[in-house]
Amino acid sequence: MKKTTILFLFMMSTLACFAQWVSPGDGNTYTMHSLSVAEPAVVSALANNQYVLLQDITISNNDTLLLEANVQAIQVADSVTIQISGTIIVQNRDVILPISGDTTGTRFYELRISQASATTLSSICFENCYRVMVMETDMTFTGCEFRNCMSAGINFMNCNPTIRNCYFHHNRAAAITSGANVTGSPKIINNIFYNNALDNGNVPQINLGPGAADTIIIAGNRIEGVASNMSGGVGIMNVYGIGNTRLLLRDNTIIHNRYGYTQNGSHISALLLDNIIQDNNLETNPNNGGSGVSIYGSDTTCAAKLRRNLISGNLWGVTAIYYHNLDMGTADDPGGNVLYNNGNGGTEYELYNNAFSNMSAIGNYWGNNDSVHAEAVIFHQADAPSYGLVTYNPIMMLEPKVLGFGILQQNNPQLNDDLFGYFNDQGDTIIFVVGCLIPGDIFSPLVPSITLPLGVSCTPDPTLPQVFMEPVTYTLTTPHGTTRTLTALIRVFGGVADNRLPSVSIYPNPCTDRLYIRNEAAEELQVDVFTAVGQQIGHFQTGQAETILHTADWAKGVYLLRIRQSDRMKTFKILVQ
Repeated sequence: MKKTTILFLFMMSTLACFAQWVSPGDGNTYTMHSLSVAEPAVVSALANNQYVLLQDITISNNDTLLLEANVQAIQVADSVTIQISGTIIVQNRDVILPISGDTTGTRFYELRISQASATTLSSICFENCYRVMVMETDMTFTGCEFRNCMSAGINFMNCNPTIRNCYFHHNRAAAITSGANVTGSPKIINNIFYNNALDNGNVPQINLGPGAADTIIIAGNRIEGVASNMSGGVGIMNVYGIGNTRLLLRDNTIIHNRYGYTQNGSHISALLLDNIIQDNNLETNPNNGGSGVSIYGSDTTCAAKLRRNLISGNLWGVTAIYYHNLDMGTADDPGGNVLYNNGNGGTEYELYNNAFSNMSAIGNYWGNNDSVHAEAVIFHQADAPSYGLVTYNPIMMLEPKVLGFGILQQNNPQLNDDLFGYFNDQGDTIIFVVGCLIPGDIFSPLVPSITLPLGVSCTPDPTLPQVFMEPVTYTLTTPHGTTRTLTALIRVFGGVADNRLPSVSIYPNPCTDRLYIRNEAAEELQVDVFTAVGQQIGHFQTGQAETILHTADWAKGVYLLRIRQSDRMKTFKILVQ
Protein backbone atom coordinates (compact mmCIF):
# COMPACT_ATOMS: atom_id res chain seq x y z
CA MET A 1 0.00 0.00 0.00
CA LYS A 2 1.36 3.40 -1.01
CA LYS A 3 2.54 5.55 1.85
CA THR A 4 1.52 9.17 1.47
CA THR A 5 1.62 12.33 3.51
CA ILE A 6 -1.94 13.08 4.55
CA LEU A 7 -3.19 16.63 4.63
CA PHE A 8 -4.98 17.21 7.94
CA LEU A 9 -7.86 19.66 7.59
CA PHE A 10 -10.25 20.72 10.31
CA MET A 11 -13.53 22.61 10.33
CA MET A 12 -14.89 24.79 13.08
CA SER A 13 -18.15 23.58 14.59
CA THR A 14 -19.76 26.92 13.73
CA LEU A 15 -20.05 25.60 10.15
CA ALA A 16 -22.53 22.95 11.20
CA CYS A 17 -25.81 23.22 9.30
CA PHE A 18 -29.01 21.25 9.27
CA ALA A 19 -30.12 21.97 5.70
CA GLN A 20 -30.03 19.31 3.03
CA TRP A 21 -29.45 19.30 -0.72
CA VAL A 22 -30.85 16.47 -2.86
CA SER A 23 -29.99 15.97 -6.51
CA PRO A 24 -33.08 15.72 -8.79
CA GLY A 25 -32.28 12.23 -10.16
CA ASP A 26 -32.34 13.34 -13.79
CA GLY A 27 -29.08 11.62 -14.82
CA ASN A 28 -26.69 14.54 -14.30
CA THR A 29 -23.10 14.34 -13.09
CA TYR A 30 -21.97 16.67 -10.30
CA THR A 31 -18.45 17.64 -9.32
CA MET A 32 -17.18 19.58 -6.34
CA HIS A 33 -16.47 22.49 -8.65
CA SER A 34 -19.92 22.48 -10.29
CA LEU A 35 -21.63 22.23 -6.91
CA SER A 36 -19.56 25.10 -5.51
CA VAL A 37 -20.74 27.26 -8.42
CA ALA A 38 -24.39 26.20 -8.50
CA GLU A 39 -24.93 25.53 -4.78
CA PRO A 40 -22.47 27.69 -2.78
CA ALA A 41 -24.48 27.10 0.41
CA VAL A 42 -23.78 23.38 0.01
CA VAL A 43 -20.19 23.34 -1.23
CA SER A 44 -17.68 26.14 -0.76
CA ALA A 45 -14.47 26.30 -2.79
CA LEU A 46 -11.20 27.10 -1.06
CA ALA A 47 -7.81 27.74 -2.62
CA ASN A 48 -5.69 24.99 -4.20
CA ASN A 49 -8.64 22.82 -5.30
CA GLN A 50 -9.87 22.25 -1.76
CA TYR A 51 -13.57 22.27 -0.89
CA VAL A 52 -15.82 22.54 2.16
CA LEU A 53 -19.04 20.51 2.37
CA LEU A 54 -21.45 22.54 4.53
CA GLN A 55 -24.79 20.68 4.35
CA ASP A 56 -26.18 17.18 4.11
CA ILE A 57 -26.07 16.07 0.50
CA THR A 58 -27.87 13.24 -1.33
CA ILE A 59 -26.89 11.97 -4.76
CA SER A 60 -30.11 10.39 -5.95
CA ASN A 61 -30.62 7.33 -8.10
CA ASN A 62 -29.53 7.96 -11.73
CA ASP A 63 -27.20 10.81 -10.70
CA THR A 64 -23.42 10.73 -10.29
CA LEU A 65 -20.95 12.42 -7.98
CA LEU A 66 -17.55 12.68 -9.67
CA LEU A 67 -14.51 13.39 -7.51
CA GLU A 68 -12.09 14.75 -10.06
CA ALA A 69 -8.38 14.02 -10.07
CA ASN A 70 -7.50 17.66 -9.31
CA VAL A 71 -9.48 17.73 -6.03
CA GLN A 72 -6.85 17.98 -3.29
CA ALA A 73 -8.97 17.76 -0.11
CA ILE A 74 -12.57 17.86 1.10
CA GLN A 75 -13.49 19.24 4.51
CA VAL A 76 -16.83 18.21 6.01
CA ALA A 77 -18.71 20.23 8.63
CA ASP A 78 -19.87 18.69 11.89
CA SER A 79 -22.71 16.12 11.65
CA VAL A 80 -23.03 16.32 7.86
CA THR A 81 -24.23 13.15 6.10
CA ILE A 82 -23.22 12.32 2.53
CA GLN A 83 -25.83 9.99 1.02
CA ILE A 84 -25.03 8.15 -2.24
CA SER A 85 -27.96 6.35 -3.86
CA GLY A 86 -26.75 6.84 -7.40
CA THR A 87 -23.11 6.55 -8.46
CA ILE A 88 -19.87 7.88 -6.99
CA ILE A 89 -16.75 7.91 -9.16
CA VAL A 90 -13.21 8.65 -8.03
CA GLN A 91 -10.86 9.42 -10.89
CA ASN A 92 -7.50 7.64 -10.82
CA ARG A 93 -5.14 9.34 -8.41
CA ASP A 94 -1.43 9.23 -7.69
CA VAL A 95 -1.94 10.65 -4.18
CA ILE A 96 -4.53 9.93 -1.54
CA LEU A 97 -7.56 12.25 -1.24
CA PRO A 98 -8.25 13.36 2.36
CA ILE A 99 -11.90 13.69 3.37
CA SER A 100 -11.66 15.18 6.86
CA GLY A 101 -14.30 15.90 9.46
CA ASP A 102 -14.57 18.28 12.37
CA THR A 103 -13.34 16.98 15.73
CA THR A 104 -14.90 19.72 17.86
CA GLY A 105 -18.57 18.88 17.34
CA THR A 106 -20.89 16.29 18.83
CA ARG A 107 -20.76 13.81 15.91
CA PHE A 108 -18.43 13.36 13.00
CA TYR A 109 -19.60 13.23 9.38
CA GLU A 110 -21.01 10.05 7.83
CA LEU A 111 -20.83 8.63 4.32
CA ARG A 112 -23.86 6.45 3.53
CA ILE A 113 -23.91 4.37 0.34
CA SER A 114 -27.37 2.84 0.01
CA GLN A 115 -28.81 0.88 -2.92
CA ALA A 116 -26.26 2.58 -5.11
CA SER A 117 -24.63 1.46 -8.31
CA ALA A 118 -21.74 -0.91 -7.69
CA THR A 119 -18.58 1.15 -7.81
CA THR A 120 -14.98 1.40 -6.60
CA LEU A 121 -13.65 3.91 -4.11
CA SER A 122 -9.87 4.13 -4.29
CA SER A 123 -7.16 6.26 -2.69
CA ILE A 124 -9.37 8.10 -0.19
CA CYS A 125 -8.49 8.84 3.42
CA PHE A 126 -11.64 8.90 5.55
CA GLU A 127 -10.54 10.84 8.61
CA ASN A 128 -12.55 11.92 11.66
CA CYS A 129 -15.77 10.46 10.31
CA TYR A 130 -18.54 8.70 12.19
CA ARG A 131 -18.49 5.72 9.79
CA VAL A 132 -18.78 4.69 6.17
CA MET A 133 -22.10 2.85 5.93
CA VAL A 134 -22.70 0.51 2.97
CA MET A 135 -26.20 -0.93 2.47
CA GLU A 136 -27.35 -3.22 -0.32
CA THR A 137 -24.45 -2.15 -2.54
CA ASP A 138 -21.72 -4.56 -3.69
CA MET A 139 -18.88 -2.09 -3.96
CA THR A 140 -15.09 -2.14 -3.70
CA PHE A 141 -12.71 -0.17 -1.50
CA THR A 142 -9.09 -0.29 -2.60
CA GLY A 143 -6.06 1.59 -1.31
CA CYS A 144 -8.17 3.60 1.14
CA GLU A 145 -7.34 4.68 4.67
CA PHE A 146 -9.73 4.82 7.63
CA ARG A 147 -8.48 6.63 10.72
CA ASN A 148 -10.02 8.09 13.86
CA CYS A 149 -13.55 7.05 12.96
CA MET A 150 -15.99 7.40 15.84
CA SER A 151 -17.82 4.17 14.99
CA ALA A 152 -16.67 1.50 12.55
CA GLY A 153 -14.44 2.34 9.62
CA ILE A 154 -16.83 0.39 7.36
CA ASN A 155 -20.26 -0.81 8.50
CA PHE A 156 -22.15 -2.89 5.93
CA MET A 157 -25.44 -4.76 5.73
CA ASN A 158 -27.18 -6.92 3.14
CA CYS A 159 -24.30 -6.68 0.67
CA ASN A 160 -20.94 -8.20 -0.20
CA PRO A 161 -18.27 -5.47 -0.33
CA THR A 162 -14.69 -6.06 -1.41
CA ILE A 163 -12.09 -4.35 0.78
CA ARG A 164 -8.55 -4.66 -0.55
CA ASN A 165 -5.17 -3.06 0.24
CA CYS A 166 -6.67 -0.63 2.76
CA TYR A 167 -5.30 0.66 6.06
CA PHE A 168 -7.49 0.82 9.19
CA HIS A 169 -5.94 2.34 12.28
CA HIS A 170 -6.78 4.27 15.44
CA ASN A 171 -10.55 3.94 15.02
CA ARG A 172 -12.72 4.08 18.12
CA ALA A 173 -14.62 0.83 17.45
CA ALA A 174 -14.22 -2.12 15.08
CA ALA A 175 -12.51 -1.43 11.78
CA ILE A 176 -15.11 -3.43 9.80
CA THR A 177 -18.44 -4.53 11.20
CA SER A 178 -21.87 -5.85 10.23
CA GLY A 179 -25.07 -6.43 12.18
CA ALA A 180 -26.05 -9.55 14.10
CA ASN A 181 -29.31 -10.03 12.16
CA VAL A 182 -28.31 -8.93 8.64
CA THR A 183 -26.24 -10.88 6.13
CA GLY A 184 -23.19 -10.12 4.05
CA SER A 185 -20.18 -11.95 2.67
CA PRO A 186 -17.31 -9.47 2.30
CA LYS A 187 -13.94 -10.14 0.74
CA ILE A 188 -11.33 -8.60 3.05
CA ILE A 189 -7.95 -9.05 1.35
CA ASN A 190 -4.41 -7.76 1.94
CA ASN A 191 -5.33 -4.99 4.38
CA ILE A 192 -3.58 -3.69 7.49
CA PHE A 193 -5.51 -3.36 10.75
CA TYR A 194 -3.61 -1.64 13.53
CA ASN A 195 -4.67 -0.38 16.95
CA ASN A 196 -8.41 -0.16 16.38
CA ALA A 197 -11.21 -0.39 18.99
CA LEU A 198 -9.59 2.39 21.03
CA ASP A 199 -12.76 2.71 23.16
CA ASN A 200 -11.79 -0.75 24.47
CA GLY A 201 -15.21 -2.24 23.81
CA ASN A 202 -15.82 -5.96 23.64
CA VAL A 203 -15.48 -6.11 19.85
CA PRO A 204 -12.82 -7.51 17.53
CA GLN A 205 -11.12 -5.43 14.85
CA ILE A 206 -13.08 -7.39 12.21
CA ASN A 207 -16.54 -7.97 13.68
CA LEU A 208 -18.93 -9.82 11.35
CA GLY A 209 -22.43 -11.20 11.64
CA PRO A 210 -23.92 -14.01 9.52
CA GLY A 211 -22.75 -14.48 5.95
CA ALA A 212 -24.83 -14.38 2.79
CA ALA A 213 -24.86 -16.94 -0.03
CA ASP A 214 -21.19 -16.36 -0.91
CA THR A 215 -18.22 -17.30 1.26
CA ILE A 216 -16.72 -14.66 3.53
CA ILE A 217 -13.04 -14.34 2.58
CA ILE A 218 -10.52 -12.84 5.01
CA ALA A 219 -7.09 -13.40 3.48
CA GLY A 220 -3.60 -11.92 3.55
CA ASN A 221 -4.29 -9.33 6.24
CA ARG A 222 -2.20 -8.17 9.18
CA ILE A 223 -4.43 -7.62 12.22
CA GLU A 224 -2.46 -6.15 15.10
CA GLY A 225 -3.66 -4.79 18.39
CA VAL A 226 -1.76 -2.53 20.77
CA ALA A 227 -3.42 -1.85 24.10
CA SER A 228 -7.19 -2.49 23.87
CA ASN A 229 -7.40 -5.53 26.11
CA MET A 230 -11.12 -6.03 25.36
CA SER A 231 -10.67 -6.11 21.57
CA GLY A 232 -9.99 -9.27 19.60
CA GLY A 233 -8.68 -9.92 16.10
CA VAL A 234 -11.50 -11.53 14.07
CA GLY A 235 -15.00 -12.50 15.23
CA ILE A 236 -17.81 -14.27 13.37
CA MET A 237 -21.20 -14.48 15.09
CA ASN A 238 -24.39 -16.18 14.01
CA VAL A 239 -26.27 -16.26 17.28
CA TYR A 240 -29.69 -16.25 15.58
CA GLY A 241 -28.89 -19.14 13.23
CA ILE A 242 -29.57 -17.09 10.10
CA GLY A 243 -28.79 -18.95 6.87
CA ASN A 244 -25.46 -20.74 6.55
CA THR A 245 -22.28 -18.78 7.11
CA ARG A 246 -19.16 -19.96 5.27
CA LEU A 247 -15.75 -18.45 6.00
CA LEU A 248 -12.25 -18.79 4.56
CA LEU A 249 -9.63 -17.34 6.92
CA ARG A 250 -6.29 -17.73 5.15
CA ASP A 251 -2.72 -16.39 5.22
CA ASN A 252 -3.42 -13.76 7.89
CA THR A 253 -1.17 -12.60 10.70
CA ILE A 254 -3.29 -11.98 13.81
CA ILE A 255 -1.12 -10.67 16.61
CA HIS A 256 -1.30 -8.95 19.99
CA ASN A 257 -5.06 -8.75 20.48
CA ARG A 258 -7.30 -9.93 23.30
CA TYR A 259 -7.88 -13.09 21.23
CA GLY A 260 -7.06 -14.17 17.72
CA TYR A 261 -10.15 -15.67 16.07
CA THR A 262 -13.54 -16.57 17.53
CA GLN A 263 -16.81 -17.89 16.16
CA ASN A 264 -20.03 -18.07 18.13
CA GLY A 265 -23.45 -19.52 17.39
CA SER A 266 -24.64 -22.03 14.83
CA HIS A 267 -24.74 -22.70 11.09
CA ILE A 268 -21.12 -21.59 10.66
CA SER A 269 -18.58 -23.48 8.57
CA ALA A 270 -15.07 -21.99 8.79
CA LEU A 271 -11.84 -23.08 7.13
CA LEU A 272 -8.66 -21.71 8.77
CA LEU A 273 -5.56 -22.21 6.60
CA ASP A 274 -1.96 -21.03 6.92
CA ASN A 275 -2.57 -18.29 9.48
CA ILE A 276 -0.12 -16.99 12.09
CA ILE A 277 -2.10 -16.41 15.30
CA GLN A 278 0.43 -15.27 17.86
CA ASP A 279 0.76 -13.43 21.17
CA ASN A 280 -2.92 -12.60 21.56
CA ASN A 281 -2.52 -12.18 25.30
CA LEU A 282 -3.81 -8.71 26.18
CA GLU A 283 -6.59 -10.18 28.32
CA THR A 284 -5.59 -9.83 31.97
CA ASN A 285 -8.03 -12.52 33.16
CA PRO A 286 -7.61 -15.82 31.26
CA ASN A 287 -11.13 -16.87 32.32
CA ASN A 288 -12.46 -14.11 30.06
CA GLY A 289 -10.51 -14.88 26.88
CA GLY A 290 -7.07 -14.91 25.38
CA SER A 291 -7.52 -17.83 22.95
CA GLY A 292 -5.67 -18.07 19.69
CA VAL A 293 -8.77 -19.76 18.26
CA SER A 294 -12.09 -20.07 20.12
CA ILE A 295 -15.05 -22.12 18.85
CA TYR A 296 -18.23 -21.54 20.88
CA GLY A 297 -21.10 -23.52 19.40
CA SER A 298 -24.79 -23.51 20.16
CA ASP A 299 -24.91 -26.92 18.45
CA THR A 300 -22.74 -29.07 16.19
CA THR A 301 -23.52 -26.92 13.14
CA CYS A 302 -20.80 -24.62 14.53
CA ALA A 303 -18.02 -26.18 12.43
CA ALA A 304 -14.38 -25.26 11.88
CA LYS A 305 -11.51 -26.96 10.08
CA LEU A 306 -7.93 -25.95 10.97
CA ARG A 307 -4.98 -26.78 8.73
CA ARG A 308 -1.34 -25.56 8.80
CA ASN A 309 -1.86 -22.71 11.26
CA LEU A 310 0.83 -21.49 13.65
CA ILE A 311 -0.74 -20.76 17.06
CA SER A 312 1.64 -19.62 19.79
CA GLY A 313 2.05 -17.18 22.66
CA ASN A 314 -1.67 -16.92 23.44
CA LEU A 315 -3.23 -17.49 26.87
CA TRP A 316 -4.93 -20.54 25.35
CA GLY A 317 -4.10 -22.24 22.06
CA VAL A 318 -7.46 -23.54 20.79
CA THR A 319 -10.55 -23.59 22.99
CA ALA A 320 -13.80 -25.38 22.15
CA ILE A 321 -16.85 -24.54 24.27
CA TYR A 322 -20.30 -26.12 24.62
CA TYR A 323 -21.00 -27.84 21.25
CA HIS A 324 -18.97 -27.82 18.06
CA ASN A 325 -17.85 -29.72 14.99
CA LEU A 326 -14.12 -28.97 15.17
CA ASP A 327 -11.70 -30.74 12.83
CA MET A 328 -7.99 -30.22 13.53
CA GLY A 329 -6.81 -33.21 11.50
CA THR A 330 -7.76 -36.75 10.55
CA ALA A 331 -5.80 -39.86 9.61
CA ASP A 332 -6.41 -39.16 5.93
CA ASP A 333 -5.96 -35.40 6.22
CA PRO A 334 -3.50 -34.53 9.04
CA GLY A 335 -3.85 -31.10 10.56
CA GLY A 336 -0.29 -29.80 10.17
CA ASN A 337 -1.00 -27.12 12.80
CA VAL A 338 1.87 -26.00 15.02
CA LEU A 339 0.86 -25.11 18.59
CA TYR A 340 3.35 -24.20 21.29
CA ASN A 341 3.93 -21.82 24.19
CA ASN A 342 0.23 -21.15 24.77
CA GLY A 343 -0.72 -20.96 28.42
CA ASN A 344 -1.41 -18.98 31.55
CA GLY A 345 -0.83 -19.27 35.28
CA GLY A 346 2.24 -21.40 34.69
CA THR A 347 0.28 -24.12 32.83
CA GLU A 348 0.48 -24.86 29.11
CA TYR A 349 -2.88 -25.10 27.33
CA GLU A 350 -2.53 -25.96 23.66
CA LEU A 351 -6.06 -27.37 23.22
CA TYR A 352 -8.93 -27.15 25.72
CA ASN A 353 -11.99 -29.14 24.65
CA ASN A 354 -14.38 -27.74 27.24
CA ALA A 355 -17.31 -29.07 25.22
CA PHE A 356 -19.64 -32.03 24.91
CA SER A 357 -18.42 -32.86 21.40
CA ASN A 358 -15.60 -35.23 20.52
CA MET A 359 -13.02 -34.10 18.00
CA SER A 360 -10.13 -35.32 15.87
CA ALA A 361 -6.78 -33.50 16.04
CA ILE A 362 -4.41 -35.93 14.33
CA GLY A 363 -1.11 -34.84 12.83
CA ASN A 364 -0.36 -31.64 14.76
CA TYR A 365 2.70 -30.45 16.66
CA TRP A 366 2.03 -29.69 20.33
CA GLY A 367 5.36 -28.18 21.42
CA ASN A 368 7.42 -31.37 21.50
CA ASN A 369 8.02 -34.53 19.48
CA ASP A 370 6.44 -36.58 22.26
CA SER A 371 2.86 -37.84 22.54
CA VAL A 372 3.16 -37.88 26.35
CA HIS A 373 3.76 -34.14 26.21
CA ALA A 374 0.77 -33.78 23.87
CA GLU A 375 -1.49 -35.48 26.40
CA ALA A 376 -0.23 -33.10 29.10
CA VAL A 377 -1.15 -29.97 27.11
CA ILE A 378 -4.46 -31.22 25.65
CA PHE A 379 -7.38 -31.02 28.09
CA HIS A 380 -10.25 -33.33 27.21
CA GLN A 381 -12.18 -36.37 28.41
CA ALA A 382 -9.08 -37.90 29.98
CA ASP A 383 -9.03 -34.93 32.38
CA ALA A 384 -12.78 -34.64 33.07
CA PRO A 385 -15.58 -37.05 32.05
CA SER A 386 -17.81 -34.14 30.94
CA TYR A 387 -15.32 -33.06 28.27
CA GLY A 388 -15.38 -34.40 24.74
CA LEU A 389 -12.67 -36.85 23.69
CA VAL A 390 -9.75 -35.58 21.56
CA THR A 391 -8.04 -38.08 19.26
CA TYR A 392 -4.60 -36.65 18.58
CA ASN A 393 -2.23 -39.56 17.79
CA PRO A 394 -0.13 -39.78 15.74
CA ILE A 395 1.30 -36.34 16.39
CA MET A 396 3.37 -34.37 13.87
CA MET A 397 7.13 -34.35 14.47
CA LEU A 398 8.99 -31.10 13.89
CA GLU A 399 12.67 -31.14 12.91
CA PRO A 400 15.11 -28.32 12.10
CA LYS A 401 15.44 -28.81 8.35
CA VAL A 402 15.28 -26.84 5.13
CA LEU A 403 12.49 -27.58 2.66
CA GLY A 404 13.82 -25.30 -0.05
CA PHE A 405 16.76 -22.96 -0.57
CA GLY A 406 17.19 -20.81 -3.63
CA ILE A 407 18.49 -17.42 -4.72
CA LEU A 408 15.82 -16.12 -7.04
CA GLN A 409 16.24 -13.50 -9.72
CA GLN A 410 12.89 -11.88 -8.80
CA ASN A 411 14.40 -10.91 -5.43
CA ASN A 412 17.87 -10.18 -6.81
CA PRO A 413 17.63 -8.12 -10.00
CA GLN A 414 21.42 -8.19 -10.38
CA LEU A 415 21.17 -11.88 -11.34
CA ASN A 416 20.35 -13.10 -14.80
CA ASP A 417 18.74 -16.33 -13.61
CA ASP A 418 17.69 -18.27 -10.52
CA LEU A 419 20.28 -20.19 -8.52
CA PHE A 420 19.53 -23.50 -6.82
CA GLY A 421 21.97 -25.46 -4.73
CA TYR A 422 22.46 -29.00 -3.52
CA PHE A 423 23.48 -30.48 -0.17
CA ASN A 424 26.89 -32.04 0.27
CA ASP A 425 27.21 -35.65 1.39
CA GLN A 426 27.04 -34.68 5.06
CA GLY A 427 23.83 -32.72 4.51
CA ASP A 428 25.10 -29.65 6.39
CA THR A 429 26.24 -27.46 3.47
CA ILE A 430 24.22 -26.29 0.50
CA ILE A 431 26.36 -25.41 -2.51
CA PHE A 432 25.35 -23.20 -5.42
CA VAL A 433 27.50 -24.29 -8.36
CA VAL A 434 28.23 -21.63 -10.98
CA GLY A 435 30.33 -22.39 -14.03
CA CYS A 436 32.20 -20.07 -16.33
CA LEU A 437 28.91 -18.55 -17.52
CA ILE A 438 28.26 -16.50 -14.36
CA PRO A 439 24.55 -15.52 -14.17
CA GLY A 440 24.92 -11.90 -13.11
CA ASP A 441 26.65 -10.32 -10.13
CA ILE A 442 27.02 -13.21 -7.67
CA PHE A 443 29.66 -11.28 -5.70
CA SER A 444 27.17 -8.74 -4.30
CA PRO A 445 24.86 -9.33 -1.30
CA LEU A 446 22.01 -11.62 -2.32
CA VAL A 447 18.61 -12.24 -0.71
CA PRO A 448 17.91 -15.98 -0.36
CA SER A 449 14.53 -17.68 -0.48
CA ILE A 450 14.51 -20.22 2.33
CA THR A 451 11.50 -22.46 2.99
CA LEU A 452 11.34 -23.87 6.53
CA PRO A 453 8.84 -26.12 8.27
CA LEU A 454 6.11 -24.16 10.05
CA GLY A 455 7.35 -23.25 13.51
CA VAL A 456 11.09 -23.61 12.81
CA SER A 457 13.02 -20.38 13.35
CA CYS A 458 16.26 -19.32 11.69
CA THR A 459 19.13 -17.00 12.62
CA PRO A 460 20.34 -14.83 11.05
CA ASP A 461 17.09 -13.58 9.56
CA PRO A 462 16.70 -15.60 6.34
CA THR A 463 15.19 -12.59 4.55
CA LEU A 464 18.33 -10.48 4.94
CA PRO A 465 20.90 -10.27 2.12
CA GLN A 466 24.19 -12.13 2.53
CA VAL A 467 27.43 -12.40 0.55
CA PHE A 468 27.45 -16.08 -0.37
CA MET A 469 30.94 -16.05 -1.89
CA GLU A 470 31.98 -16.66 1.73
CA PRO A 471 30.24 -19.37 3.80
CA VAL A 472 27.07 -18.13 5.52
CA THR A 473 26.03 -20.12 8.57
CA TYR A 474 22.38 -20.46 9.59
CA THR A 475 21.08 -21.94 12.84
CA LEU A 476 17.67 -23.62 12.67
CA THR A 477 15.73 -24.15 15.91
CA THR A 478 12.47 -25.93 16.77
CA PRO A 479 10.20 -24.68 19.58
CA HIS A 480 11.34 -27.60 21.76
CA GLY A 481 14.99 -26.57 21.35
CA THR A 482 16.44 -28.95 18.76
CA THR A 483 18.93 -27.09 16.57
CA ARG A 484 20.81 -27.64 13.34
CA THR A 485 23.57 -25.62 11.73
CA LEU A 486 23.55 -25.19 7.96
CA THR A 487 26.14 -23.48 5.79
CA ALA A 488 25.42 -22.02 2.36
CA LEU A 489 27.90 -20.75 -0.25
CA ILE A 490 28.40 -20.15 -3.94
CA ARG A 491 31.20 -22.14 -5.54
CA VAL A 492 32.54 -20.98 -8.90
CA PHE A 493 34.10 -23.55 -11.21
CA GLY A 494 35.85 -21.16 -13.55
CA GLY A 495 37.61 -23.92 -15.46
CA VAL A 496 34.48 -25.68 -16.58
CA ALA A 497 34.24 -25.24 -20.31
CA ASP A 498 30.48 -25.66 -20.54
CA ASN A 499 27.92 -25.90 -17.80
CA ARG A 500 24.96 -26.02 -20.14
CA LEU A 501 24.85 -29.83 -20.51
CA PRO A 502 24.36 -29.87 -24.30
CA SER A 503 23.71 -33.63 -24.20
CA VAL A 504 20.60 -33.16 -22.00
CA SER A 505 17.27 -31.79 -23.19
CA ILE A 506 13.66 -31.80 -21.99
CA TYR A 507 10.36 -31.87 -23.88
CA PRO A 508 7.57 -30.90 -24.22
CA ASN A 509 7.64 -27.56 -22.41
CA PRO A 510 4.96 -26.54 -21.46
CA CYS A 511 3.74 -30.01 -20.52
CA THR A 512 0.53 -31.50 -19.17
CA ASP A 513 0.75 -35.11 -17.98
CA ARG A 514 4.37 -36.05 -18.65
CA LEU A 515 7.82 -34.55 -19.24
CA TYR A 516 10.69 -36.35 -21.03
CA ILE A 517 14.36 -35.97 -20.10
CA ARG A 518 16.59 -36.89 -23.03
CA ASN A 519 20.21 -37.86 -22.17
CA GLU A 520 22.20 -38.42 -25.37
CA ALA A 521 25.43 -39.19 -23.51
CA ALA A 522 23.64 -41.82 -21.38
CA GLU A 523 25.68 -40.78 -18.35
CA GLU A 524 24.19 -40.84 -14.89
CA LEU A 525 22.21 -37.72 -14.01
CA GLN A 526 21.25 -36.28 -10.63
CA VAL A 527 17.78 -34.71 -10.97
CA ASP A 528 16.15 -32.36 -8.44
CA VAL A 529 12.71 -30.79 -8.80
CA PHE A 530 11.78 -27.49 -7.12
CA THR A 531 8.70 -25.31 -6.97
CA ALA A 532 8.99 -21.73 -8.20
CA VAL A 533 9.79 -20.56 -4.65
CA GLY A 534 12.58 -23.05 -4.08
CA GLN A 535 10.82 -25.87 -2.22
CA GLN A 536 12.32 -29.22 -3.24
CA ILE A 537 9.63 -31.75 -4.13
CA GLY A 538 11.66 -34.46 -5.83
CA HIS A 539 15.12 -36.06 -6.23
CA PHE A 540 16.25 -39.08 -8.23
CA GLN A 541 19.12 -40.53 -10.26
CA THR A 542 18.88 -41.88 -13.78
CA GLY A 543 21.28 -43.24 -16.33
CA GLN A 544 18.67 -43.97 -19.00
CA ALA A 545 18.71 -42.35 -22.41
CA GLU A 546 15.14 -41.19 -21.85
CA THR A 547 13.38 -40.67 -18.51
CA ILE A 548 9.70 -39.85 -18.05
CA LEU A 549 8.45 -37.54 -15.32
CA HIS A 550 4.71 -37.97 -14.70
CA THR A 551 3.28 -34.49 -14.02
CA ALA A 552 -0.47 -35.13 -14.22
CA ASP A 553 -0.86 -34.80 -10.45
CA TRP A 554 1.29 -31.67 -10.15
CA ALA A 555 -0.41 -28.35 -9.50
CA LYS A 556 -0.39 -26.08 -12.53
CA GLY A 557 2.45 -23.59 -12.54
CA VAL A 558 6.19 -23.07 -12.92
CA TYR A 559 8.74 -25.63 -11.69
CA LEU A 560 12.50 -25.80 -11.85
CA LEU A 561 14.36 -28.93 -12.90
CA ARG A 562 18.02 -29.00 -11.85
CA ILE A 563 20.12 -31.65 -13.60
CA ARG A 564 23.74 -32.39 -12.64
CA GLN A 565 26.18 -34.50 -14.58
CA SER A 566 29.63 -34.76 -12.98
CA ASP A 567 30.62 -31.12 -12.25
CA ARG A 568 28.24 -29.59 -14.79
CA MET A 569 24.73 -28.43 -14.02
CA LYS A 570 21.75 -26.92 -15.80
CA THR A 571 18.46 -25.61 -14.41
CA PHE A 572 15.42 -25.87 -16.68
CA LYS A 573 12.33 -23.78 -16.04
CA ILE A 574 9.22 -25.76 -17.00
CA LEU A 575 5.53 -24.91 -17.10
CA VAL A 576 2.91 -27.50 -16.15
CA GLN A 577 -0.49 -26.69 -17.65
